[in-house]
Amino acid sequence: MSKDINELQKYFASLNFSQKKEFINNLMKKLENVNSPPHKHLLEECIRVYNAEVRERNAKAGFAPKPKTPDISPDTFARALATLIQGSITESAVKKRIIGTWQREPDEGDFYYTFNPDGTFETNEFEGATESGGILHGSFTVGFDNTVLMEPHEKLKFTSLMFSQTNDSLIITLKDGLAFEYKKI
Repeated sequence: MSKDINELQKYFASLNFSQKKEFINNLMKKLENVNSPPHKHLLEECIRVYNAEVRERNAKAGFAPKPKTPDISPDTFARALATLIQGSITESAVKKRIIGTWQREPDEGDFYYTFNPDGTFETNEFEGATESGGILHGSFTVGFDNTVLMEPHEKLKFTSLMFSQTNDSLIITLKDGLAFEYKKI
């Protein structure tokens, strides 16, 4: 079998760019219902070689690499945007805890979130805030498992929020992994 694999590797290496793609597609079809680890490894190797060639061609042509899209749906992202509020408490209790203005320590910037009793919020910490110098207005709801769902989620900079044990601070984790503490004012 290894002789067969070696011959296929040599054959693949001799193909031009478009033929390599066709070879990969044909090999995928043939391996759909076949359990052959050596052939599947060959397929993976061919795909790696082909993708490297695509990147090289794009770089020579001056194309920037495509940004990787997240492997998550917008709805799932909205749910991941908020963390579970600790304990088993009712929606109204969660809403009561979050209502108000939460601000970072002054030396960390003048960033804040204000949550209103009518289910609206505003913040100056969002994607594009420095360019627009504005304030983002949106709405929030307390959802499944007491998560705080916020819209428009695609502009917000954070991935999660949770109350401290003493309920006097809100810990917000940003998309870059940094976490900041906001005090209720």
